[in-house]
Amino acid sequence: MNEKEQVQQIVNKYNKSISCLSENATAKEFKIVMKYIANEANIRQRRLVVLDN
Repeated sequence: MNEKEQVQQIVNKYNKSISCLSENATAKEFKIVMKYIANEANIRQRRLVVLDN
């Protein structure tokens, strides 16, 4: 299972709710989701300023 599938599974487990995720998820699950969100945000920001193709 790749990272995106793992994050999707965790997000679905908590009904796509950030509040449920932050209150009920394990520290590992929360860290995985937040790391994925941060990485995706960095990729999109780099695309915006044309640092990546």
